[in-house]
Amino acid sequence: MTEVSDGRAGTLGLRFWYDTFEGVQELFAEGHGSEGGPDDPLPSKTYRGLPRHVLAPPPRRVGDARWSFPGFRDRHPKGPPRRPWDGSTLSALLHHTYGFGRIELGPQSAWPYHRLVASARCFYPVELYVWLNGDTGGVPAGCYHYDPVHHALTALRSGGVPDELRAAVAGAGRDTAALVVLTAYFRKTAFRYRDYAYRLCAQECGMVIGNALLVAGALGLDARVHHRFPDEPVNRALGVDGAEETAFAVLEVGARDAVGARPAPGLPPLVTEHVRTCGEDAARWSRLSALDRAARLTGDARPAPVDAAPFHLPVAGRAVPFAEDVRPPESVELGDALRRRDSGGRMFQPARAPLPERQLADLLRYALEPVPSDHHEAPLPPLLDCHVLALNTTGPAAGLYRLDPSPALVPVPGRDGRRTVAMLCDRTPSVNTARANAVVFLSVDRYEGARRFGDRGYRILHHEAGIAAQRISVLAAAEGLSARITNGYDDRVVRELTGSGGDAHVPVFAIVLGRRQATSQYEPPLDW
Repeated sequence: MTEVSDGRAGTLGLRFWYDTFEGVQELFAEGHGSEGGPDDPLPSKTYRGLPRHVLAPPPRRVGDARWSFPGFRDRHPKGPPRRPWDGSTLSALLHHTYGFGRIELGPQSAWPYHRLVASARCFYPVELYVWLNGDTGGVPAGCYHYDPVHHALTALRSGGVPDELRAAVAGAGRDTAALVVLTAYFRKTAFRYRDYAYRLCAQECGMVIGNALLVAGALGLDARVHHRFPDEPVNRALGVDGAEETAFAVLEVGARDAVGARPAPGLPPLVTEHVRTCGEDAARWSRLSALDRAARLTGDARPAPVDAAPFHLPVAGRAVPFAEDVRPPESVELGDALRRRDSGGRMFQPARAPLPERQLADLLRYALEPVPSDHHEAPLPPLLDCHVLALNTTGPAAGLYRLDPSPALVPVPGRDGRRTVAMLCDRTPSVNTARANAVVFLSVDRYEGARRFGDRGYRILHHEAGIAAQRISVLAAAEGLSARITNGYDDRVVRELTGSGGDAHVPVFAIVLGRRQATSQYEPPLDW
């Protein structure tokens, strides 16, 4: 597996970190593409001439949003009700992971289609593929692309998970019901954002991973994330070119009653046709492509275990533990929270009502819960640090706190958040951050990521942060709050606020939390 031996010097990934953070103004000065015309990429990939399986209508209720968190399961050892692995469960897994949740109507609707995970300008560059290891509700074993517009599966290959794919994903597939592969279709975002699209694709992929883990846990399914796998056999299995579209993550999903089929014979080339509506020259995002090529892995060795400690800042200060979560199982319905999740509208003017301490605790307490992944045999907490700038709450005093996984808030004294709030209001005028209840910053150690993961570290650390961001967004929705994810901030100002020291720790997510006020936007839910 790729590792970096020379620390901070000279990797393409580290240069890209600089370009998309410290150098982002220069990057944007190179120009953007236009949007809103007939040549825009479609919001969902659509194949031609292949068999399709329309899925059963997804159930509205999925289960408790907290079942994927080890801390919650430890307190409720009976666990979630396990659904049978059938067509209804498959339908619920795919729809609630990345399906459409609502539509925006009216003459000012620029981005009408909203999925259950936030996406920059609703471009949705992540695509979902699922390889079923056996017959599932009448859908035969095989590889499929998920079409969220029609809630259907497009058949690409037949047969159970092939040995070649199992070996590529560190043995996954032998005892699993399905492999879910998340790809980044760069063009869908790069036509507008050029090279910066790589960051947006990696962020969104992390949030979709986080959402898939939430949904799988609520359904009583086991799930494990694979970040480090040889790219070529996974791309070949899906029939994607590895250039415009490439596999970013793989999740193995387990169900006790799944029945495996005979493995598919090998992975010959797969030739398919899908609708293409954007002729923008890919040379306009050449740095993005260069980084993705540099991040490729080869070979079939299992990834070496990760030591999480070097990724985190040292803990200092007296922790203020959260009150215990006394809400019983099944009282925080994930389906309801996902349908309520939003970003506050195009012009986010939060209500002035203060946020009670318990609600702040309930939306934050599980953000740093361990994640089952190929980083280690045992689940590890996300490889990031989380800081919370409390602005309008009835519990903790206004000021900066660090989130401890215990869970607790650790006050960070001597920090004045006014400059950061002013910067956010200036950089993102569509969000009145000064009226927010709180702002969450998720930071990663880019140098440790480069040392451990090489050029692949850029996307892996964004995935890690995206998992935590989705947890916060969904649990905020369960508390009646909007969560606006914004990249419109000066990372140096945020680093000064958090006191991370040096330039290793970079804030990769800023999440503005507040109660949405009524606006002229009309967004009816898409009910089944």
